[in-house]
Amino acid sequence: MKLKILILVVLISNTLVAQEPQTTPPVIVAKIALGETVLFESTAISFKGVIEDSRCPKNVDCIWAGQAKVLVAIKSNGTTTEKDLVFHGTNFGQESENTLFVSDTKKYIVYRLSPYPVSTVSPDKRNYFLEVYLK
Repeated sequence: MKLKILILVVLISNTLVAQEPQTTPPVIVAKIALGETVLFESTAISFKGVIEDSRCPKNVDCIWAGQAKVLVAIKSNGTTTEKDLVFHGTNFGQESENTLFVSDTKKYIVYRLSPYPVSTVSPDKRNYFLEVYLK
């Protein structure tokens, strides 16, 4: 009887061990350079500018992680709308903040603003681009 209880405890404890969720990075479907326009289905996305980039550089210790804001123009069905996208520190931000547009079957989301700041490179020397993925 004790052996059966011991085996049962061992089996249950093995199944209850917490496993870390494995996250896979999204598959980037496009990189939009600053000033460029890319066509997705019948929607044109233009990366108009970087409004703010106060993200803490990689090689610096900061109290605040900072954020970056960019302006994109979305042209669909003859109508153009502009939208600010927000990136918080090293995180890409909220999906709702970075969704470009939603089609019938796909959602286009900006994953990252690159390059990430480094203190030795001035902001005007950065070749910014947005990385877009599908959901």
